[in-house]
Amino acid sequence: MYSFIKEGNIRHSQGVVMEHIKKLQPLNYNKFMWWRTHTDKVVPLGKRAPLKDRILNGDFNPSSYFWQAQLSLYMAKEKLDLSKHDTRYQLEICAVDFARHKRLMEDFEKEETSRMAALFDAFIDAFQITKEELEEEFLRWPGDILSFYYKAVEFFRTTPSENRKTMKGRGRPKKIKTETIPKVLLIKRGRGRPKKTI
Repeated sequence: MYSFIKEGNIRHSQGVVMEHIKKLQPLNYNKFMWWRTHTDKVVPLGKRAPLKDRILNGDFNPSSYFWQAQLSLYMAKEKLDLSKHDTRYQLEICAVDFARHKRLMEDFEKEETSRMAALFDAFIDAFQITKEELEEEFLRWPGDILSFYYKAVEFFRTTPSENRKTMKGRGRPKKIKTETIPKVLLIKRGRGRPKKTI
């Protein structure tokens, strides 16, 4: 069991893991989702929001489930005493932590796939670029998503739909109602002097 924790599964130091965990919001215990201990504070803006706003909001940030999974391994490691615990007892006291790690990594892989698909769809919708072109450019980009967005604005053509989304307001401007004067009150304009009345 200790080898499972030590060899390749703990990928970051405890300090790095805790730095990421501190940014998350603790969850109350939920018997249906008992393995999740935290949540990120991101509420997705949705597909209709401008791409830049979605990036700044954190809609496409890496899933926090990875850091929760790393935390579960450190929690298991703290319970172990190799000087007196045999392999069977190690499994007993760490079973919940290992089960939590397994489920969190499954959540992480599912969430990452979903967020990556949403990211690609958003860029394709915002810029006149094919999926193949986007993959070629994005996968070799050394920076973060926001810096790639600025590159895309500079080098790709923005779609009409994205242009509309970045403008203030939505749709056509409202029609301004003009007051009409009743025909009875209209004064007819003629030529010359008015006729004399007898």
